[in-house]
Amino acid sequence: MWRGLSDVPADWPSCAVTIGVFDGVHRGHAWLIENTLRAAAETGLPTVLVTFDPHPARVLGLPRDTSALSSVERRAGIARELGVDRVCVLPFTLELARMSPAEFVENVLVNALRAASVVVGANFTFGHRGAGDVDTLRRLGARHGFTTRGVDLMPADGADCSSTHVRGCLQRGDVLAATRALGRPHEVAGVLTNGHEVALSEGTALPRSGRYAGAVSGRAAELVVTRSPGPDSAAARLHCPDALGAPGEAVRIQFLETLGT
Repeated sequence: MWRGLSDVPADWPSCAVTIGVFDGVHRGHAWLIENTLRAAAETGLPTVLVTFDPHPARVLGLPRDTSALSSVERRAGIARELGVDRVCVLPFTLELARMSPAEFVENVLVNALRAASVVVGANFTFGHRGAGDVDTLRRLGARHGFTTRGVDLMPADGADCSSTHVRGCLQRGDVLAATRALGRPHEVAGVLTNGHEVALSEGTALPRSGRYAGAVSGRAAELVVTRSPGPDSAAARLHCPDALGAPGEAVRIQFLETLGT
C-alpha cells in the first residue's frame, strides 16, 4: 500500500487507475474495480486504486455522516482480494482540496501514477469545490493521453449502491440490507478491554442501538450495541455466555442479523 504519491516507485509503468473513497468497498465499488480490471486487461496494464484518508467530507467540515465502514487497511485488503495490483492512499488535506481539476490530473494521475486509463463512477467529482466531473476527465485525458470511463452506479434495494446507503441501513438497524449492499456482513475491528467489552476506533460505523446476532473472530456471539448521540460517536458492548477472549486481544466483529432494538 502506498501512503502518498511519494511512495510510488520512480519506475512505475503506465497503469489503469480508479479513484474514490471506497469506504466499505461495497458491491458498487466491486463493479467499478471489475471495470478497471477489464480496462487494464485490454492493454496489459497494472491497476491502481486511489483512495483518500481521512474522509474528504470530514476535512471539509461538510454536514455528512462520515463514520467509517472500513479502515484504509481493510479497504486495501479487499481491493487486493478483488484483483487490484496497488492501492494508493492520498492524505486528504486542504491543500489537496484546493487543487483545480487540471492540477489534480497533472499532479496525481499524469506525473505520479502515469495513468493510461481512468475508471470512475458516473457521479464522480474532483478538484476544488468538486468542479471536475467525468466529462472534465475526458477532456483532460484527451490532452494528456489517457482514456476515461464513467461507470453507471449499481442499484441496491431501490437506491444507488453507495457508502451513504450502507450507513443508512446501519442507522436503521437493518444489517441484512447492509449485507446485501456490501456483498458481505458489515465488519468492524476492535480490541477486547475485558472478556465482554470491545474498544473501537473513533468514528467506526455501527448499527443503531440494539441486539444483533453476529460473530467475533469467527465465534458466534450476541452483540449489544449502545450508541451515544451523533453518527460518529458510538460505543459497543458485546455479550455472550462465555468470555470472548483475553483483554488486549484484537478481534473482528461481524453483524449478521437484527435480534431486537
